[in-house]
Amino acid sequence: MSSRFFILFVLIILLTGLCYYGGTHTPWLKLSTCLEHPEKYDGQRVTYIREPKIEKVTPEGFILNHGGDTLPVIADTTGLKANEYIGLVAIFHKEGYLEAVDMVISKNRRYKILLSVIPVLLTAFLFFRSFKINWKTMQFEMKHA
Repeated sequence: MSSRFFILFVLIILLTGLCYYGGTHTPWLKLSTCLEHPEKYDGQRVTYIREPKIEKVTPEGFILNHGGDTLPVIADTTGLKANEYIGLVAIFHKEGYLEAVDMVISKNRRYKILLSVIPVLLTAFLFFRSFKINWKTMQFEMKHA
């Protein structure tokens, strides 16, 4: 039984290490990283922007709200409206603006996130309706009818 706890401990340590590595060695460039070191990332393609939302449409583009901060974006504004979430790939400029390369409006983004939780809750409900956890052996067991 102690070997089970050892294996569980090793797996938790391995999972923690992989999560840390994934968080520190991402394959995409974050907007926050560009803003921290503007000279280093001038002209680079930004592919990760946290919670990108159009705050205001301007004649030359729009003002992007990203996680509470704002930044101007030069883009074609055809069909854009304020308060819409947007998928955005852009070129960062050290002067403090973005140049849009690819954009897509994320219609009903919040509703889609909430809707995606329903299958997880349903699966968990059905699983725990049929199984229980035996904490002594650290296993799932079928409930007796």
